[in-house]
Order: sequence, then structure tokens, then C-alpha cells
Amino acid sequence: MNFITKLDYQADHTRMLEDLETILTIRPWPAEDFIKKSSGNQIGITHRPGATDQWIDADGSLVNRQTGEILGYEVDFSEFNDQLPEYTRTVLEGLKTDQSSKLGRVRYMRLMPKTGLSIHADVEQRYHFVLKTSPSALFGEYIGEADLAAKCYHMPADGHFYHVDTTRPHFVYNGSFEPRIHLVICKV
Repeated sequence: MNFITKLDYQADHTRMLEDLETILTIRPWPAEDFIKKSSGNQIGITHRPGATDQWIDADGSLVNRQTGEILGYEVDFSEFNDQLPEYTRTVLEGLKTDQSSKLGRVRYMRLMPKTGLSIHADVEQRYHFVLKTSPSALFGEYIGEADLAAKCYHMPADGHFYHVDTTRPHFVYNGSFEPRIHLVICKV
């Protein structure tokens, strides 16, 4: 399996971006909160039943990195946010059918300019739909060979969904001057 695979499944990029803009009028990007471990760069559109704040329930890691305690499982995030625009909801339902898979956390993830995430591996694979990007926004697959530490990829905002094997060691870096925004869907 490739690290990144462009899927045939597509959505109207303009309408997906309009849905994000609609959500941002209802719920702007949250403030960074070190106490609650909120990065300020995620807006959840799925949540667990009974969540007190549907927008941030899916934020962050499901494992307490200090204690190793499991805070939840992807399968727990079974509910769409009540205010999710219908077009995005329909597209996500279609992705489930097209890929014959269940969805866990679905989040808008923003990577600010000149920032990145260190090398890590996730428990599950993910789908990405690119909303805003630049050629300097890179997704790196860690290789770890003496003469080749990583392979870097750029996913364009082309209306396609991408399957990413995030169970492999990887990192991201936004080398541009604009935020990079992806809709990230955890595969269950």
C-alpha cells in the first residue's frame, strides 16, 4: 500500500470550502488552551453522544501522552455535529459508502504558517480532503535510511479525497505564509 493514495472519490471543493466558512461564522477556531490540551487548530464535526461541546470533543489525542491512559476510541465519535452543513454531511456519508468503511473523528485541522508536527504514527489510517494549501505545505513519510530520511509529498486542493497510511511514521510541515487547512477523517 502506498503512503498516500489519491482516491477517485471527489467533492465540489468550492462547496466544501463554503461549508467551512459557514461553520467558522458559528464556531471560530478555538483559542489555544494548554490546560485542556487544545491546540486551537481543530474543529470537530463528529463527536461522542452526550458531548458537552460538539465542536471540540474530537480535538487532540485520544491518549494521554503522560500517563498512557486511553481517553476514547475512534468508534465513539459516531454523531455528526447538529450544525454541520448538509453538503459536507452528504459527502462524508458518500465517502463511507465509497470506501466501505466507518468514520471516527472528523475534524477540520489547521496548520499555521512555518509550523509542523513532529514524527509520529497514528493508530488508524486517515482520509484527507484539502481545503486550503500551498506548494510549501508538505506531508512527510519518515523513511529512516542513512541517505534518505524522508519522502515529502504535497496534496493539492483538487477536490479529491486522499487515503493516507498514517500508521506509518510521518510528519507535516507548512512552509508557507498561509494556514493549511484539511478536513481529516479517521478511518475505523
